[in-house]
Amino acid sequence: MSELSAVPAEEGVLARLEKAQGDLDALRKELDHTCRLATLGTLTAGIAHEINNILTPVLAYAQLARSNPDDAALRAKTLERTIAGVESASRITEAVLGFARNDDDDEAEHAVIAETIDSSLACLSRDPRRDGLRVVVDVDPAATVRIRPLALQQVLLNLILNSVSALQGKPGELRIHAEERPDGTTLIRVRDTGPGIPREIESTLFEPFVTTRTRRPGTQSPPAHGGSGLGLAVCRRLVENNGGSIMLDQPTEPGQGASFAISLKTIASAPVPKKAA
Repeated sequence: MSELSAVPAEEGVLARLEKAQGDLDALRKELDHTCRLATLGTLTAGIAHEINNILTPVLAYAQLARSNPDDAALRAKTLERTIAGVESASRITEAVLGFARNDDDDEAEHAVIAETIDSSLACLSRDPRRDGLRVVVDVDPAATVRIRPLALQQVLLNLILNSVSALQGKPGELRIHAEERPDGTTLIRVRDTGPGIPREIESTLFEPFVTTRTRRPGTQSPPAHGGSGLGLAVCRRLVENNGGSIMLDQPTEPGQGASFAISLKTIASAPVPKKAA
């Protein structure tokens, strides 16, 4: 009887373990979504400012056209400005809403790197070049890797935002490069010309709650940039869950910027057709 009674007990333990694993997976998904929303919170001021920049001239032209109802040329110009403004605002909102959605809506398993970079930069709403940041993208338009597009977008957007924050509005360069390697993987490197990562936190950078705000020895205050410390930890899990890896590829000399390398499985893709002349 003791052996028979042990079977239901073991089944009960397995059921509880399965439930605990399910709860853990649900919490991880919720954490990913929460981190995306936190990232959007960082973008909010810039998005609001850019939408206002779009609407202000549209409103001015509309008011001018209303005051001059017989001016056909002005009406045409007003319509052109209105259409251009609405299209620009629509691109921003589509990018932001796409990034904010839940993982369950992201069914694709392969991400085209160049397209994902474009969608990540679109979430910034404001062209980084207007703040002195030169963005260089050196990626084959057809390069594809095994990861959900939304997951790769979250990783890239976090790295891009870290670079923008590190430069603090000063002129600089952000370079995103991707290359296929003989081992069947693609290496995506994101590098900036900011102050770099403090040496004392290099080994723990991808752990939760570690940020570049960590106080440096001999200083009275931490650096001005850095977030909550969850972004890079989530990035690492997203990449590793897709069979890849992410690491800090720090330059040899301090103060020469920060560089991150993401390795993901390469997916063969058809060449992108050339546009007709």
